[in-house]
Amino acid sequence: MTVLRDISFLWSMIHVAILFFLLFQPRYSWRTTLRVGVPGCGALVAANVLLMVWSGHEIIMRAAFFTCTLPSALLFFLLSKYRDGRFFFLFCLTDTVSFWLLQVTNFLDRMTGDTYVVMLISRLIVFPLVELLFWRYLRRPCLELQRRLHQDWWLFAAIGAVYYLLIMVTAVPVGAPMPDAQGLARILLVLLLMPLTYLTILRALWRQMLEAQTHAELELSAARRELAYENLRIVQESSAALAQARHDILGNLGILQTLSQQGAYEKLDAYLARITQQTREIVPLKIAAHPIVNAVLTQGAERAKKAGVTLRCSIVLPETLMVADEDLAAYLLNLTSNALDAAEAVPEGGLRWVEISMRVQGQRLLIEGRNACAAAPEQENGRFRSPKGAGHGYGLKIMERIAQRYCGTLETEAGDGVFVTRTSLLMLPEGLRSL
Repeated sequence: MTVLRDISFLWSMIHVAILFFLLFQPRYSWRTTLRVGVPGCGALVAANVLLMVWSGHEIIMRAAFFTCTLPSALLFFLLSKYRDGRFFFLFCLTDTVSFWLLQVTNFLDRMTGDTYVVMLISRLIVFPLVELLFWRYLRRPCLELQRRLHQDWWLFAAIGAVYYLLIMVTAVPVGAPMPDAQGLARILLVLLLMPLTYLTILRALWRQMLEAQTHAELELSAARRELAYENLRIVQESSAALAQARHDILGNLGILQTLSQQGAYEKLDAYLARITQQTREIVPLKIAAHPIVNAVLTQGAERAKKAGVTLRCSIVLPETLMVADEDLAAYLLNLTSNALDAAEAVPEGGLRWVEISMRVQGQRLLIEGRNACAAAPEQENGRFRSPKGAGHGYGLKIMERIAQRYCGTLETEAGDGVFVTRTSLLMLPEGLRSL
């Protein structure tokens, strides 16, 4: 009957890796991750099976930490997107759940005759059932927690590691004598404590994420109000300028007619140029149909006007986009701010200009910014640095993070007095962005 025990062990080892993969965020593509991870897990399983055949089944519970836990932790750490407390907490969670299931099914088998039949059948059922529960109820929240939270993971990872060691120390290996009543009571208390501990940790993490999300939403609301007030001010100023232009148009037409009748064509050309420039200086009320894009670019146009920078926008967008408002606003605010900073730094007599274009192509939002610059920024580790020195240059980092969030990359290039940034954001429903 020991063959049933060995089959149940092999089955359990495979599903330990499956449980981990359900909550894992890979650093590379899933194709590359599986190509490396699956053979790696297979090699570890084979090594532990050989160890079990060579030294007996009871060796596994004593040596698993060194023959399975540490090697698999190193393998997946190299493949993980998050190489911090998030990874170690997730690793401790899945391994602890797996050892908890091994111990419970071991006890069930002991209570029914110690024949390994119940052990095998229960593990064949319980591991897929737990994986289904992970998939339906834990996977999405866990991925969301990993994506949104960046603090306190080390504390919870330490709690998970201590509990993992505790359950391994108190475990009763298959075939070993059962402890006395007092020892059994300690083991049962440890087993009871595991789900309570992790439910408490996950609940605390979730509440922390909700608090952070609420704080971010409040900040976004404040930013939206600021944009709205600024946009309202610009609209009022533009409306006043347009009203003045309408009031002056008849007078201007009369002057132009008089100059034309007198044959004063040079003065006519100069006057036309002057009123054309005055018209151009009126900030347009609507640059884009999308309200957030329009608010940011209108604000940029106002700043460009005051700084003597020519801002040209080519915006072909619908009123709604499947890009979060806060991400779109953050990207464009940094894009326009960086571009205007560089254009304003062009010496007197040089051309100061900024061009921003946005359009939708299929499921992607294409954004490109071009601007005049006095000199190409210096590079460090393949990335452009801010000419303002230390403490600056965060704009490009923010833009890069937003691009990555939407499965894109931030491309930058500089040469011949021109700096270019472009990206392509994959537009997906909100529920699919964190997968």
